[in-house]
Amino acid sequence: MSFDAPTIVQIILGAIALLSAMTVVLVREIMRMAIGLGVFLLSVAGLFLLYGASFLATSEVFVYVGGVLVLMLFAIMLVQRSDSGRAVLVSRHDIGSASVALGLFVMLTVALQGVSNRFTGSAPESSMQELSEVLMGGRLVQYEIAGLLLLVALVAVIVIAGGDER
Repeated sequence: MSFDAPTIVQIILGAIALLSAMTVVLVREIMRMAIGLGVFLLSVAGLFLLYGASFLATSEVFVYVGGVLVLMLFAIMLVQRSDSGRAVLVSRHDIGSASVALGLFVMLTVALQGVSNRFTGSAPESSMQELSEVLMGGRLVQYEIAGLLLLVALVAVIVIAGGDER
C-alpha cells in the first residue's frame, strides 16, 4: 500500500478530527470543549477542501466556526456565573458520553466502510455555481439581518436572566 500526499493529508486530518472529537467528549472544562469543537470543525473543512468541495469548506468555516462556535463561546462566557462572579466552566458529563460517542463511531465506521471510493470525482461546476448564487446571492442581507436579530435576542435573554443578580 503506497501513501501519496493526499492520502497522508487525509490521515492527518482524520486523526486531528478524531482527537478533537475525543477532546470534546472527554474533557470536563467547557472552554476546552469549545476549542476542541473548533479544531474538529476546521479539520472537517480541511477534508472538504481535500475532496474538492471548496464551497462546502468555506461555508463550514463561515457558518459553523465563525458563527455557531463564536455564539457558543459568547453564551458560555456570559451565562454561567458562580457566586464570586467568575464563569463556571466545568462540565458534569462522565464516561457514559464517551461510550455513546465510541458506539456512534463504530456504527458510522461500519456503515461507511465501502463509501470512501465514491469521493474521487468532483461535483460539476454549474451545480456549485447555482448553489452559491442561491445561498450568497440576493438573500444574503436577509440572512445577515436574521443572524444579527438572533444575537440581539441572545443578549436580551442574558440581560433579563441576569437582572436579579445585580
